[in-house]
Amino acid sequence: MTEESQKMSYHIIWMILFYLQMTASQEGILIQQSPAQIFLASGKTAEIHCKLSTRTQYMYWYKELQNGSLHGIYQSYEYAALPHEKYSSKVNIPANTYTLIISNVQRNDSGVYFCGLAVYVHPNFGTGTRLIVTDASEPRLSILVPSTPEDAERPPIIPLLCLLSDFTPSWNEVLWDTGEEASEGQMDAGAIDGNGVFSVWSLMTLPSETWKQEMICTCTAKESSTGRSINATVSKETDGARKENCSYVLYAGLSCIFILVVIQLLILLFRKCPTRAGKAVQTGNQIPMRHLPQVKCFFSHWRVRKIQYIHRVLN
Repeated sequence: MTEESQKMSYHIIWMILFYLQMTASQEGILIQQSPAQIFLASGKTAEIHCKLSTRTQYMYWYKELQNGSLHGIYQSYEYAALPHEKYSSKVNIPANTYTLIISNVQRNDSGVYFCGLAVYVHPNFGTGTRLIVTDASEPRLSILVPSTPEDAERPPIIPLLCLLSDFTPSWNEVLWDTGEEASEGQMDAGAIDGNGVFSVWSLMTLPSETWKQEMICTCTAKESSTGRSINATVSKETDGARKENCSYVLYAGLSCIFILVVIQLLILLFRKCPTRAGKAVQTGNQIPMRHLPQVKCFFSHWRVRKIQYIHRVLN
């Protein structure tokens, strides 16, 4: 073995031992990340803290993408700070705490942020912080109802979803009213879409037999600090009512179409009729009967006879 090969072998062994040591040292490190959620208006500054159970010289920061993968955005070091227009950090060495600072937050900064150690050694992350940036003065509320084809069998349970979007923490109550006592639906944890809008769902299930004619369901969101509320309403008609309405519309529509066609034919016939009868009245000459076969329009034929009758009466 040559001297160069020995040096290469020593270097590889040293690297392996180094990574093993880092793995052993990081495997037992606990990370406490806070806060769990932050609501801010545009232009404000967000701070995310991660406290380690033992001392380390660096911390990596990640933002979760829409596909669930983590994207590295910044690195915090114990004795140095990397310059960045959006991100900066603070390090409290005695407390083993690293803080990520996000300046001038905007809607597209909304998302879930994680702190973590080197993923290629031993994956170790914090629990995550959800940052929500909104300037909306009032949230949006809508109800989603499943559509069932007329020839399909209706499911025994009808799910209704109430979507509350772009809200602040004070809008913390969503109620359903189905004509009986108001109740709370099943709320999910919420999610941030690709545009940075945070939304939560409230689920209400109804038996199929109660989803009947003239039934009205209302979803109401309330703001605890001011008492304001917004609501969305959806109603359902039975299949029989829908068919009756469709039949009425069909018959009325066909009648209107028939009348329009007749009117159009009458207009065309009047345009094609000759004006010989009118000229006969103007000149005072009586129309010979031999000319009538030349009148090809039924309405002109009737008009000629009427004009001849009037002419005979006057003379």
